[in-house]
Amino acid sequence: MWSKNTFQFSVRHNFFRRDTFSTSTRFRHAHGSRRTFHFATTEYAKCFLDLPQPDPVALRKQAIEFIDSFDKNLWYDEPMVTLLCGNALTDNSSAPVDTIDALGSINGKQIMASPEQIQQLKEHVKTFVSPYTDLRQKMRAVEQELLTNYAGFLIGIQCIDFQKQDGITEIEEAVMANAVERRLNDLLLRDEALKMVHIDRRPIYVSCVSNFSNFLDLFRKSIRSLEVGVPVVILGRSNTAQHCFRWTQLLVQLMTEQGVDPGMVTFLSCALDDIKDITRSCKDQTGNLYTTCSRELAAAIKSDYPNTVASTGGPNTLVTTQLTDAVKQAVQTSASIESSGQCTALRHCVVPLDTSDEDLEGVFGSIHEINDAPHAVKNLQFDGVFSNHKGSAAPDDGSGYKRHANADAYYKISDELPPAGMNEYWRRVAIDFSKLDLQANGNVNKLATWLNTNQPISLAVNGPRKEALKLGLELFGKTGMVVNTIGSTDDADMAPAMTCQARPQEAEIFGEFPPRTDLNKYTRFPVVVPSSNPSYGATYVEAFLANKTIPSWFGESTKNLLGELESPLVRGYCVILIKYLQDVARQNPKQGFGKSRTAVWGLQRPPLGTKTILRCSPSVDWDGVCPIFVLFHATNARPQVELSIDPANKELVDLCRKHNLSHDVETAVEAEERAMSQPDLMFNTVQVEEHLLSSFPMAGNFVSLYFPLGHIKSTKPNDLEFTLLARLSDKWLNTLF
Repeated sequence: MWSKNTFQFSVRHNFFRRDTFSTSTRFRHAHGSRRTFHFATTEYAKCFLDLPQPDPVALRKQAIEFIDSFDKNLWYDEPMVTLLCGNALTDNSSAPVDTIDALGSINGKQIMASPEQIQQLKEHVKTFVSPYTDLRQKMRAVEQELLTNYAGFLIGIQCIDFQKQDGITEIEEAVMANAVERRLNDLLLRDEALKMVHIDRRPIYVSCVSNFSNFLDLFRKSIRSLEVGVPVVILGRSNTAQHCFRWTQLLVQLMTEQGVDPGMVTFLSCALDDIKDITRSCKDQTGNLYTTCSRELAAAIKSDYPNTVASTGGPNTLVTTQLTDAVKQAVQTSASIESSGQCTALRHCVVPLDTSDEDLEGVFGSIHEINDAPHAVKNLQFDGVFSNHKGSAAPDDGSGYKRHANADAYYKISDELPPAGMNEYWRRVAIDFSKLDLQANGNVNKLATWLNTNQPISLAVNGPRKEALKLGLELFGKTGMVVNTIGSTDDADMAPAMTCQARPQEAEIFGEFPPRTDLNKYTRFPVVVPSSNPSYGATYVEAFLANKTIPSWFGESTKNLLGELESPLVRGYCVILIKYLQDVARQNPKQGFGKSRTAVWGLQRPPLGTKTILRCSPSVDWDGVCPIFVLFHATNARPQVELSIDPANKELVDLCRKHNLSHDVETAVEAEERAMSQPDLMFNTVQVEEHLLSSFPMAGNFVSLYFPLGHIKSTKPNDLEFTLLARLSDKWLNTLF
């Protein structure tokens, strides 16, 4: 189907032990009531043990060999095309269009699908039924081939297309984190075999990200879905599309060699309007659409395709109480990682009030210019700037940003925190500096409110060790960031923290969550890494739920509330949710597995001092409210939930009075006015409608809609003091019985 030169690669390297690709379902797990693989459970934690260890030197060598031998004419001579059932769809009546790399340069050609081919694609997506329920053996053979024989190819095409400077670290992460997620898939399939869950095997869409597509899109979204029998439709991009197409092309070839039906993977080389037409036309026959993108794009996608599961960006923030030279370097590296092309790149920095503008301008003093990404790969340059590129717009003259005198980097200095909705300036190094006196009354709370409103992915805190630990843990308690890092300015063993630090394979749990109050605008569920990607489309089997009874050891008030439920399915689901929380709470937080720094991780309460409002419509009944309410009622988050009930819903008001549940009877206008008058207090407002649960999603995914999760770490290895202080935080979720 394709020329021999299409997948240029070097000799095989053994980057990890082969036995890590076992398809056995006998992975050791907890028994009895602990048989649940969802986030932060005993069984989930065991999946991090004994991971394969990658060889970064060999990975870099193979990548450089590929880059040096790459034929730049190949992507012109063999344009991107639509792939359907293993066939490349060409249309000689359509002139190929140019493809664009991350810096705005033309790097190849693409043939767009014709109207006739669009109809073929629609027919395939609507009618294709997966013939598989378990493809682990074959897909893991494909995965092993990709990570051994084709690792250099994957790193190289990403480097050439996205201009990625450090694809080696991504493949390192994939080697290890893939093992965790394979084990989670084993457990998902085990639960399906036990008739506990049902996996939705309708085709899913994968809308590829540009900067981390090898791990996120190829492995955790596509291969992890394919191995449980879920067909995958991979969507083309308007730029940096070549590397996603090339790995799809290779994936189809390797699957075909394994005897897998090539109809399981489709690639859409289509105009955006045609992609929208396909997703709209086929939405009743398809499952989730997975994407990693900006919040603006995620909102647009979900408004058109409700079953969107999105990871979104956020204004990553570094807070420091001292601006030492080492902290300046941490700020510079965080801001210029991959020329601001990594999702955890720094966007906002809080500095002491008395910091001079000259000191802040000096942050960029030693930033280096990158010649090109291949040069960076060869010289281990993972940060820096691509100067004056055409791939994305720089801040304009009216934006208030200044361009550094000696670097293509931008900054803005203010005595206030930035307004909400900051421009991401993707692949442009830009920092908003906020001068803030964190000793002044109310300023830490003001910063915490800003963080909850804007929801960065990552928060880093620096200062003298004692001060940094106190401030970092206080902000952790008052916010809902997934990635939290504390560094110091006076401890030689505790380097300054950066925003671009997270190793999910070591249980430094990662996630790109939208702001909690608007979460449903962007995604069906927050996406946790690591997790079982097919679990986001899985639901509990109704017969399994119906057979669940209320355990005698539940608290009396909780048993009474569950006794008010009419549906045995909802009652069974609430039992599963509480048992899940009980499993997590046996040890929460848990210790991370890394050696270079110290992390604890787990499920958390909403930010301390805040409320979650469940806004109940006039017609919603207790069966609609209870699955959310009971999460709070059964845990130490009980004081943080309030029911706001429409006056017309007298039945629900009576139930609250009967069980002495905190509630307010108010109209929608009154509820909104109350929330607006207390912005610091309101963490989340949930609109509870009649048909909130038409099906029953996995417990961990459902809980993540309402409770924060993630990790907090010290940059110091084996930091026992930090571990003790972090474990003592009231932020960690615990059950009350």
